[in-house]
Amino acid sequence: MTAKEKIYQNIVARYAHHHAGFTAQDCAQFLVVNRSVISHYLNRLCEDGKLCKHPGRPVRFYIAAADGCAVTAMPPRRQDVFSKLIGDEGSLREQVALCRSAVDYPSGGLPLLLVGESGVGKSFVAGIIHRYAQERGVIKPDKALIELNCADYANNPELLSAMLFGYIKGAFTGADREKNGLLDEAHDGFLFLDEVHRLSAENQEKLFLFMDKGYFHRLGDNRVKHPAHIRFIFATTENTDHVLLNTFRRRIPIKVELPNFASRPLTERVALVEDFFLREAQCLEQNITLSTALLNQLVTSPIRGNIGELKNQIKVLCATAWSESAPGQTLIVNSASPCEPLSRDDTTTFHWQTEGRTGLTVSALLPKAMTDDVIFQEFCHSGNVLLLIRKLEHRLSAISGILPHPQWYAGYLWQKVTYAVDELEELSGQEIGQDGRKAIYLCLNYALHQQSDAATLEQLNDITDYVAQKARMLAQETIRLLHQHVTEQPLPLLMPLLGTVFTRQVGDDDVIQGIIVAHGRATATSIAGIANKLSGGFYLKAFDMPYSVSTRAIIDRLIDHLNNFTTRGGLIILVDMGSLKEIYQEIKLHLHCELLVVNNVSTAMALDIAGKIQHRVPMKAIIEGLQGAYEIEARYYQGLLPGNKIIISCISGEGIAKKLKDIVQRYLAGENIEIITLEYDDLKWKIAHDAQALNGTRLIITTTDLEAGYLPSLSVHQLVKEKASVLRQKYFTDLVSPTALEPMIDEVVKLFTVEGVAGRLNFLNPSVVIDEVEAVIKQYESFYKRHFESYLRMNLFMHIALMIERLMVNAGMDNRDQATLTEPQHQFVALQPTFYQALVRKYHIALPLTEMLMVYEIMEPWIDPD
Repeated sequence: MTAKEKIYQNIVARYAHHHAGFTAQDCAQFLVVNRSVISHYLNRLCEDGKLCKHPGRPVRFYIAAADGCAVTAMPPRRQDVFSKLIGDEGSLREQVALCRSAVDYPSGGLPLLLVGESGVGKSFVAGIIHRYAQERGVIKPDKALIELNCADYANNPELLSAMLFGYIKGAFTGADREKNGLLDEAHDGFLFLDEVHRLSAENQEKLFLFMDKGYFHRLGDNRVKHPAHIRFIFATTENTDHVLLNTFRRRIPIKVELPNFASRPLTERVALVEDFFLREAQCLEQNITLSTALLNQLVTSPIRGNIGELKNQIKVLCATAWSESAPGQTLIVNSASPCEPLSRDDTTTFHWQTEGRTGLTVSALLPKAMTDDVIFQEFCHSGNVLLLIRKLEHRLSAISGILPHPQWYAGYLWQKVTYAVDELEELSGQEIGQDGRKAIYLCLNYALHQQSDAATLEQLNDITDYVAQKARMLAQETIRLLHQHVTEQPLPLLMPLLGTVFTRQVGDDDVIQGIIVAHGRATATSIAGIANKLSGGFYLKAFDMPYSVSTRAIIDRLIDHLNNFTTRGGLIILVDMGSLKEIYQEIKLHLHCELLVVNNVSTAMALDIAGKIQHRVPMKAIIEGLQGAYEIEARYYQGLLPGNKIIISCISGEGIAKKLKDIVQRYLAGENIEIITLEYDDLKWKIAHDAQALNGTRLIITTTDLEAGYLPSLSVHQLVKEKASVLRQKYFTDLVSPTALEPMIDEVVKLFTVEGVAGRLNFLNPSVVIDEVEAVIKQYESFYKRHFESYLRMNLFMHIALMIERLMVNAGMDNRDQATLTEPQHQFVALQPTFYQALVRKYHIALPLTEMLMVYEIMEPWIDPD
């Protein structure tokens, strides 16, 4: 039996029923030969038809079934030349789709423009587009990509014209014969014009005439037509609106914007670094070992020259290591010293004879794109962590071609997440568990890959409105630690997801919450960590403050925290030193619950209080226990007395206040809440002289800003300007349900719009016209699939109502030229006849272009450009 047959026999014995496949590294665990020899035999077995392999990093092999197909649980993802582009299913997904469309479009494809900073890979992408066209058979396999950098001839437009179009004999001094140009060379192929903004206006005109008519004239000749069939790729680093002629720009229907290196997801940045090191290893025919510290430095440091500069940096690092290493020795690339030995657990090695590495880093673990927001919506509804893990693992498997195995949870990113979660457990005293760690890790993968839009985030935040405040605080701590250990990239998606992960691990919100504020780098963290760890729960939150910080800064930090979290069971603030009176007086204005502020905090006191919170000891019993036991000074605030009153007051009179009352009454969640209207002056007097009469007030709503002391007060201006999610958290918790809050605000907006419009309309009935305008606004919301914010709705109500009256007396504005419109404006204008059909018929008006564009400009910041 040959060595190849023995290897195949071993593989069949181990992997005959293993649908996940195997790698050369897996085989090295049970075969007494090195990986390069194993890879050689595996490839020979593939040629014999006994194995099949699936490209990737690392390459995976499968035992071939009787019909010649590999035994695999998942179909491979689409494979073409674009699949080798890092980010093709991630941050460059839309760009790749546009490039494919430009090539696949019938009748010669479409011209496209690549836009991006220097070094982002525009020339590289142009080359991939050309190879993709060869793969698809739309150009001949031997047809080369013709390239020209327009900057090389920017100072000589005539010479550039000659290069592009060719010239005839005698066209200029020295033109002693006719010569073909690049358009002739690119016939039936691609012409790539880099730095296209350096084309003169005259040459841009010549090009767009050729793109229109399909023929050109040589320099010096205006009679002979030279037909050519060319696919164009243009590239620029500049704003095309400023540097290209409108007529030329409109001939390029596809614009592909390439992101810079810093804005690429962390996983793609790591993959780019790894790819360049692997190429250097193959070029030098030497294995290269890279320190994790240097990998982290390369992927997080800003690089002005983007990917091109990164490639040069890596080449210099490898050249330095090469010059300082012995022949045949593995090159050690370290940020400190090339000769310094490195811990095996803190390195990644690139083998020049294979396509893989010894260790898995972040890019090998992650899918290139995860776009199933439904996964997260279902999870936020159910809170089923195990189901979330299974679904994300399945999604990862389907996209990357790497089936689930233990090595998923290893390597660079997993190690960083582990550090963060270990620290979280020490700080909070909360046992996260292996499932919680996996869920955090997989959610982070998604957040690093995909920037969710504001609408998705708002939807997830609304769904997770039920999540306990303590779970939210744990999520906030986790995100802070991930920022510290993994990435500074904003991670807004993690707040609702991690809040849901933790909500099953914490109790309800009715327990007292403790806060420790201490000066020093980790004083508060150390005291809170010990108390939480010994108490077995997250009872004390730590705020470490610099020694030089003022009392005002401490108060602001605490207020910022309290504004983000609802505290119902009571709050205890333990401080080491500072103005107890100032902290107490300021903080009580932001609470509806009991407050205790105590100074001279110690570890023993923190442990005592954490234990009492754990056992649900009432606040007054905690105060009694502190007296005499510790040398302290304390301030206690009992909070608002129980009650269910909402007070509404209007400076303009009781009429508007009663209308507001009717609106709020319809949307209240509880039937036992009393709404009282008060004269504005009476309310101000009671706040100043008889505050006890207002005990039991849940909320004061006024038409102007009012200083109400410790009572929660909301002005109509705030109601209109603030987001619904913020309003619910600060003012309407337990008063109005999440689904009822937006309709209630819409009615308030409509009420005040009617009042405002009434004073400005000359002859239309404001109540009638506002209802008609509302129907138009709802059509806009339906088309753009979003609920407009109150401020935008008020603007639209006012503007459209007054516009109707202007048009009825022929006073509408009309000074815009349709030829100057952008594509989003064209799309918007085309919709208006449908949206305004009822108004046009009723009032016998016509909508001028300028009036339509004024509405567009009001809405533009709130709607997507597409």
